[in-house]
Amino acid sequence: MAYSDSISNTNFNALKVVDHAFRRCRLTAQAITAEMQDYALDSLYLFLSELANIKPPSWCIEKVILPMYENQPIVTLPIGTVDVLNLNYRVLQLVSGAETTTSTSYRVDFTSQTVVTTVGINWSGNSVAVTFQVSDDGATWTTVGSSNVSAVAGDIVWTDISAAKAYSYFRITSTSPMSYYLITLGNMPQEIPLGLLNRDDYVNQSNKVFPSRPNSYWFQRDLPSPVVNIWPAPFLAAEQAQLILWRQRQIMDTTNLKQDVEVPQRWLEAIVNGLAARMAAETPAVDANLIPVLEQKANMSLQRAWDGDNDGSPTKINPGIGCYTK
Repeated sequence: MAYSDSISNTNFNALKVVDHAFRRCRLTAQAITAEMQDYALDSLYLFLSELANIKPPSWCIEKVILPMYENQPIVTLPIGTVDVLNLNYRVLQLVSGAETTTSTSYRVDFTSQTVVTTVGINWSGNSVAVTFQVSDDGATWTTVGSSNVSAVAGDIVWTDISAAKAYSYFRITSTSPMSYYLITLGNMPQEIPLGLLNRDDYVNQSNKVFPSRPNSYWFQRDLPSPVVNIWPAPFLAAEQAQLILWRQRQIMDTTNLKQDVEVPQRWLEAIVNGLAARMAAETPAVDANLIPVLEQKANMSLQRAWDGDNDGSPTKINPGIGCYTK
């Protein structure tokens, strides 16, 4: 048999999703106008946004490292954060050595082979793109990571180095001058889960800016970005620690028909059927008798997609369904 020898390499972009959705509405290609394609993209955006209200799509769970600042208990979360799944307070074992600096590099010579798992840069000016490199002889360097996070003076940017190994030399380089107050290198990360407070428990704290090591938080779904209110407020030592956030985020926007829809292959049928049902309700040319059929197909395929969207781990039932303040 002649198989393709290709797995998951078919490009099924937004144009194909929209075209198939219209075909399931029994509309020919000649009947589809540019205006219809525009509001199909709007409907796709609304459909994907609504999925966040059901449960976290598995591919929208991600880890984010957040800095803390002395006496600042309110931590703004990244745009698109839907929910806080886990929030840990992480401390590092700090490492140091003989430092050599230039305008575009920062180098540390360790007295013995040392692992660097995390790098923190407290910028004194606008951040620049940096590269992290390691070496055993100080001459031949291997790149192990990079950072291009936008930051301004006073911001601390933390970066984890994946699969870090022990080396005698470590350096940070850039093609542009680097302006920073402090660079922190660390390893042996230790994480402590923070307890979740409801609004009343947080509001009833008599001193919300009491400085110490944070041990709990209240998640506030604010606009334009949600925040976590951590308690106690971070003390000075917390500026060399990190908040490790596991968050549920929104599915990426699809702004034009050439882009891919950020869903796994197994979800494409559900997305096409769901979009077809929505387009049928918005398009006068679609036979109204077709709408219930499309909605039924959409519900069935969406349920199958959700049923298959798990990691296969054992299920744990927590009787605390949700915070009463939500």
